[in-house]
Amino acid sequence: MEENKKTPPQTVEELKCKGNECVKNGNFIEAVLHYTHAIKMEPTNYVLYSNRSFAFLKLDQHYLSLQDANETVKLQPQWAKGYFRRAEVEAASGLLDEAIISYTRALQLDPQNPKLMESIRNITDTQKKKLKGHQNTIWICTCIGLIVGILVVVLDYSLTTNPTLTNPLSMVAFSIAMAGIGFGIGKGATLMTVWGAGNSLQPPVDLGK
Repeated sequence: MEENKKTPPQTVEELKCKGNECVKNGNFIEAVLHYTHAIKMEPTNYVLYSNRSFAFLKLDQHYLSLQDANETVKLQPQWAKGYFRRAEVEAASGLLDEAIISYTRALQLDPQNPKLMESIRNITDTQKKKLKGHQNTIWICTCIGLIVGILVVVLDYSLTTNPTLTNPLSMVAFSIAMAGIGFGIGKGATLMTVWGAGNSLQPPVDLGK
């Protein structure tokens, strides 16, 4: 009776290759498992952290992806790809200013990389569009507030027997006040968007507590 042959242990390189193959096929959860196994065997291998960071990002696990990107940079601070990984997570999380800094650091280490140059251009354009969108929101809310104020004044004057606003100055002041309220609402909405950036980088809830 033949003895059961034991499967030889997988090497770090084999696990990394399996993880890379899973990434190519879109099997990101399986890729994470292979990279994690390899990292346990070789915890100072910065390439493994970089690859796992990418897999986590594809799974929208921004917190874990950023942790691995930071570990990549810590282990190999002169490797441009580590900063690129960090920038990708920051960009996906809405932290555009931080992403530009990380992309720029990567470009300093790899100045001839066209992908980095394109990434910086794209995120700069995104930032400009976002700023323009915020300005448009504030402007629209202000105009709506002004229109509402004018309508209230007109309706109050034309439909009521004893109008509340009879003095032209009070009518103007009320309309301006309503525009100010609209401005405040628009500004608040844009601030909420800004404050919401980076929320996906919060650590996962520990259900054991």
